[in-house]
Parts: sequence; C-alpha cells; structure tokens
Amino acid sequence: MNTFVAFVHLLGLVVWLGSVIFFSFFAAPSIFKVLNRQQAGDVIGAIFPKYYGVGYTCAVLTAATALATPGGAGGLRLPFIAIMAACTFYAGLVINPQARALKHQMREAGGEDEALQNKFRSLHGWSVRLNATVLMFGLGLLWITAMGLRL
Repeated sequence: MNTFVAFVHLLGLVVWLGSVIFFSFFAAPSIFKVLNRQQAGDVIGAIFPKYYGVGYTCAVLTAATALATPGGAGGLRLPFIAIMAACTFYAGLVINPQARALKHQMREAGGEDEALQNKFRSLHGWSVRLNATVLMFGLGLLWITAMGLRL
C-alpha cells in the first residue's frame, strides 16, 4: 500500500508541475502567436477551468498522500504543498473569475476603457506571479522528493 500512496503522490506532483510547464511555456504562447488577441483570450478562457481543475485535483492528491505517508508531511514538504495549493486555488477561484468578469465588461465597453484594461493587466500580473510561485515551489518539492528516493 505504501508504494501505491507514493505513486499517487508522485503522479499528483508531476501532473501538477507538467500542466504548469506545458500551459505556461508551450500552450499559451503558441495560442497567442497563432490567433488574434481576442480569439486567443477566448481559447485560454476556455482552457482555464480545466487547467485549474487539474491543479485542484493534484493539490488534494499531493497533500493527502503526503499526510498519509510516514514522514511525508515532515520538513518543507507540507509547507511547499500548502503554498502551491493556496496559489492554485486563489488564482482559479478568485483571480480567474474576476478576470473573466473584467473581460466581459471590456467587451461591452468596446475594449477602449483604460481603467478596465489596467485592472485586467493587474489581475493578469497576479495570475502570472501565482503560477510562477506554484512552479518554483513545485520544482523545490520535486527536488526534496527526489532526495528521499532510493533507486
């Protein structure tokens, strides 16, 4: 049973990290390169619920399996998971809905309202910083986890 818990823990962590890396460095830049800004924003907006859903699932799996493993919640592992989860849930449940609402308001205003654009840029900046935090702490957690492996 311990091997299964360790497997689920690693799976949750690597899928979480992989989704952040793939979305941030491959999917989003490619979408914005190929499509015009509005179309790209629509595609990214359609991806976000699934992207954050993967993050929520992986956060729960990674945390639960860390707690279920003897010594798995020790050291920096649980604080790293908590920071990653907090950033993921905040970005998905707070920042993303606010950004979606602002995009809707911007479209209704014809996209010319500078105050709305500035608010959107600010939210986007927070989203990027939160995503980067998940990535950095995730890589740190992966390193800590790798140090404990016996190959």
